[in-house]
Amino acid sequence: MKETIEFIKNLWSNKRTRALAILVLYGIFFIFVFALISSGEKGPRKQLDEQLDESLENETTEFNLADITNYFVEVIGEDNFTYDSSTNLIIYNNEIYLVEEKPVDLADYDLEIFKPVNMAKLLEASVLESTNHIEKTNTYLLKISDFERIMYNNEIVNDNNIEIITYEDNSKIIIDLSNYYGYLVNIELRD
Repeated sequence: MKETIEFIKNLWSNKRTRALAILVLYGIFFIFVFALISSGEKGPRKQLDEQLDESLENETTEFNLADITNYFVEVIGEDNFTYDSSTNLIIYNNEIYLVEEKPVDLADYDLEIFKPVNMAKLLEASVLESTNHIEKTNTYLLKISDFERIMYNNEIVNDNNIEIITYEDNSKIIIDLSNYYGYLVNIELRD
């Protein structure tokens, strides 16, 4: 052991071998660092980022939507009307009605399906088609068969899609049911 230590001391005392040894140590260090950086395995930081992204995504679709009870619905189609959950009023043909007094013309429209809890279920079952960063919107596609299953518990076979557009923080949701029911639904969520 003493001989090895003496040998290393002799090498270290020579300026050329000391410089060469330092270069070799730096080389080993940088090879190790590059190997860590370029490894394809997910490190703890990447896993943490993915978990954070998933939790934020779940928060915006499940928790915020499911907990909201104050919302405004505008239906645009053959019969245009609005519904405000805070006042429980429907405005149809410039007339104001309580939900219980809903006009006969609006009997086909089930206001229960436009609740935020149901919107969260629809968004969970849908597929993100595109994101518009300028308008801060996400466009989702949902099969009509999935819509029927979620909303009415009906099993039908229909591969056509319904388009759902969500605006920043899901504060506004547009459901395009024009190809299926013949109307468009705008939902504004309030806190």
